[in-house]
Amino acid sequence: MPALAHLVEEVAVSININGINHAVMMTTPDDLDDFAIGFLFCESIIHHNHDVHDIRVTPTELGFVLDVTIANRCLAQLQRRRRRLTGATGCGICGVEAVEQAFPELRPLPLTPPLDAGLLVGLRPQIAQWQLKAQQYGAIHAALALDAQGKIVHCREDIGRHNALDKLIGLLLRRQLACDTLVVTSRCGSELIQKAVLFGARHLVCLASPSQLAVRLALKYHLNVVHIPKFDAPVCYSSHRPSDPIGECHEPY
Repeated sequence: MPALAHLVEEVAVSININGINHAVMMTTPDDLDDFAIGFLFCESIIHHNHDVHDIRVTPTELGFVLDVTIANRCLAQLQRRRRRLTGATGCGICGVEAVEQAFPELRPLPLTPPLDAGLLVGLRPQIAQWQLKAQQYGAIHAALALDAQGKIVHCREDIGRHNALDKLIGLLLRRQLACDTLVVTSRCGSELIQKAVLFGARHLVCLASPSQLAVRLALKYHLNVVHIPKFDAPVCYSSHRPSDPIGECHEPY
């Protein structure tokens, strides 16, 4: 077998909630406490960091098991949600229920002006400095937190773009830190928009172009999306316009 140490690691992570298996995710096995918090928050299973009472990380032959204990009220809500989905099976409406679960109604964010263009200058080199695993292994996604001065203050990396953002959100929740601007090195799909809106970010910066659905959701929930191409000028998608608060703004900086 050829040497594989230069390749990023990927393992199965089983997430158990109060002793019941909930999901198995393929992830890079780092910062798993952050991942557990962020994943459960973005799934709307918990609403605050203190809804999680305990996390135990146990290595296995195939990966890791995360045994998470959550508040009883959160567990009861999860069980009711599962019963609703189970009860719909076989009646022809289960597909509709699944779609509604995939696109839940979220609370719109306050209208916020787009990011100042000056904050984006030199962002790509900053990201490269923070992506330590990418420097070592190559292809791996990152999610980063940007402060008000345009400086990166936190970074989480993972082989999965969703996992990277879950880890970053989990880190911020655990440390009780607010952050208006999140950055992802991956393409921006609808699921990343939902995670950013749930967290309460005002801006999501992506290095690969967003999908049409991602932009529509961002405009609906007043999340500003900035795409920074490798060579061209950044492009902003925003619903913030003084004359037309719900109109689309699609403008290069």
